[in-house]
Amino acid sequence: MSVNPDAVNAAFFDELRKHYSEEQIVELGVFIAINLGFHTFFGSLKFYPLFSPDGRLLTQSESEALYGNAPGSLKPEAAE
Repeated sequence: MSVNPDAVNAAFFDELRKHYSEEQIVELGVFIAINLGFHTFFGSLKFYPLFSPDGRLLTQSESEALYGNAPGSLKPEAAE
């Protein structure tokens, strides 16, 4: 949705309809869109994930040191 919006086309929705109802597709789309928005907004504030990959609670400075200069969800390779 965020990296290649053109990929979310009629064929994409036809494939989803094989597995989900219209209501579920809408709910899934809204959930994804809201989370993409949160990640983008938090990234602009340099808000890093609160947890390490192994589940430990981190301070923002520990998280920045672990995840680098941008949260992983905002790096292009994370969206693939």
